[in-house]
Amino acid sequence: MGSLYGAVSSLSDPTAALADPIQPPDLSKCHTATVTKDTTVACCPPLVRIIDFKFPSPREPMRTRRAAHLVDEDYIKKYEKAISLMKALPDDDPRSFKNQANVHCAYCNGAYDQVGITPTLDLQIHFSWLFFPFHRYYLYFHERILGSLIDDPTFALPFWNWDSPDGMQIPPIFANTDSEDPIRNPTHSDPSFMLDLDWSREDIVVSPEEQIKSNLNLMNTQMVSGAKKRTLFFGTPLKAGDAAANTGQGSIERSPHMNIHIWTGDPKQAHTEDMGNFYSAGRDPIFYCHHANVDRMWDLWKTLGPRRTDFTDPDWLEAAFVFYDEDKNLVRCKVKDCLDSRKLNYDYQKVNKIFP
Repeated sequence: MGSLYGAVSSLSDPTAALADPIQPPDLSKCHTATVTKDTTVACCPPLVRIIDFKFPSPREPMRTRRAAHLVDEDYIKKYEKAISLMKALPDDDPRSFKNQANVHCAYCNGAYDQVGITPTLDLQIHFSWLFFPFHRYYLYFHERILGSLIDDPTFALPFWNWDSPDGMQIPPIFANTDSEDPIRNPTHSDPSFMLDLDWSREDIVVSPEEQIKSNLNLMNTQMVSGAKKRTLFFGTPLKAGDAAANTGQGSIERSPHMNIHIWTGDPKQAHTEDMGNFYSAGRDPIFYCHHANVDRMWDLWKTLGPRRTDFTDPDWLEAAFVFYDEDKNLVRCKVKDCLDSRKLNYDYQKVNKIFP
């Protein structure tokens, strides 16, 4: 996919001997990813020297992620410019839109193996407690790259506010040239079409009022009554040597997260591309907006009661991933460093609260 930038440094971590946290993949051993047993895709990243994550300077301005349906024309122009510049980057640049999309493909479709495990075992960041922290870092770096391309340290991604009645459609911003993806469900791409958070691949005609009620009931279940324990919200533990089980996902990952992916993808494509398949989801700019709201759910969940706290297990806290930053560095990131979004210098616009 891209040229080599230089030698890859060791991914070994001395703290790994203390427990069994998932370690970052060895990118030098990246291989083709699998869409189905008969279909593979190349999505391995360029290789560079690895550095460890450092928190952004407190002198940097706070980035505020705004609800996509509430952004103004000035923001839309800024967002369109950033996406356009990212798409214009060459394929051998790890910041390019293509390579940013391939991050999801590589981590989700079997291009990486777990380090030090024999026989080989796929590294999969869905269906477990890795889901929230992986995607938080993914968006963090994606956002910073976009901001650097337009020289705006305050730039932040929008979030698809699908938990609120006002945001239960595809945001109009994604009908614009650079943020539009032609490989979407054409019916659902109409900004007036109401989103079904519990969608099961069939559009059932109900009134907007009934759909909103159904969506809000689902959100209450997934965030409140059905997510009282950490494992119910985050998903089950995944440690080195474990295989991810597709029954291990947490409440939000299972629904509405997965349903929205499939609802947005094009059912006429072989694998419900783009949003409807792991390997291609990042090719649609709406992916990052969707996951910004997923990330927001993590912040909100921790406000709903004193027992709603992050895991303290070192196998979670020391689990790590690698991402490219705005300077093309490959950065090793540990879960323990992403638990507080404000320490990452971003926050969310306050919108109407729907949870108790």
